[in-house]
Amino acid sequence: MISVIIPNYNKSNYIIETIDSLKKQSTQNWECIIIDDKSTDQSYSIIKKKIINDHRFSLLLNNQNSGANYCRNLGILESKGEYVMFLDADDLLHEQCIKSRLKFISKHSHLSFAVFPMGTFYNKIGDSVNVWNRFKGNHLNRFLAHDLPWAICSVVWEKSTLIKLGCFDESYIRLQDVELHTRALLYRNIKYQVNPDSDVDCYYRINNNKIDNYDNFLFNDIKGKMHYISSFNKINIRNKKYLKGTFFECLNNPLVFYKKGYIDKQKLLELKLFVFENKALISLNKLDLMILDFYFKIRFFKIYFKGMNSCFKFLFIR
Repeated sequence: MISVIIPNYNKSNYIIETIDSLKKQSTQNWECIIIDDKSTDQSYSIIKKKIINDHRFSLLLNNQNSGANYCRNLGILESKGEYVMFLDADDLLHEQCIKSRLKFISKHSHLSFAVFPMGTFYNKIGDSVNVWNRFKGNHLNRFLAHDLPWAICSVVWEKSTLIKLGCFDESYIRLQDVELHTRALLYRNIKYQVNPDSDVDCYYRINNNKIDNYDNFLFNDIKGKMHYISSFNKINIRNKKYLKGTFFECLNNPLVFYKKGYIDKQKLLELKLFVFENKALISLNKLDLMILDFYFKIRFFKIYFKGMNSCFKFLFIR
């Protein structure tokens, strides 16, 4: 059986659609545990009404807002399945998702986790052609560089593997699944498989309304990336240089938001200052800083060409 774990916080506008995608599954060999993280909207009552008398669903309510990782860890402890999947409260599943994943893991029971392609959508499935199935390259290096090969709902985990790993790190407010996946790839005895040619079986909602305050979001995003850099920079691994890619994204993300008009010049300059004040987190030489500063100046004046980000990031990591 697969246990599907969903943390929810103020997603009353979307969670019903997510629940419906579970109810439409072509197999019954699953359970769903929803943990409401002390929502301030009507989420809890809406969910409770939606799942009433459906024994496949469990609904837990936190006494206080504790974060998504706390919710996921609580879900793991409460789960009964041998395997675990995680969804955000606005993700959707294809009706064959759980059946096809169960079929795969039954044939590959030696695996600690398996990864499947993920689609994206805005309002309904089919309105975006973007698919996350870019599984090529060294997966550990890609996570360290924040060139993320997969997302949280793409993975089905052996529950015992999550327990071995110590589950999610609750100190992370951002990059929560990125940290877990990185830690898993560093673990010696873990075996996994990516399946780029499988059909898309899960969908991530692209929604700018997820962000209530762009200034706070970017500040917390940078702090989250710096927390990640600090954590893995302490570990004795030969791949450390790829962490420079995550540092690069500390600056790149505000530039992207600036280009789209979500933040003004003053906020962009404040965020740049914050990033450069924390350059000691990672080993950077004068050339690194020159590349980063030059990239910032070009993007500041909204000069951009296709592939610019990848080109400068490659030079920065080199």
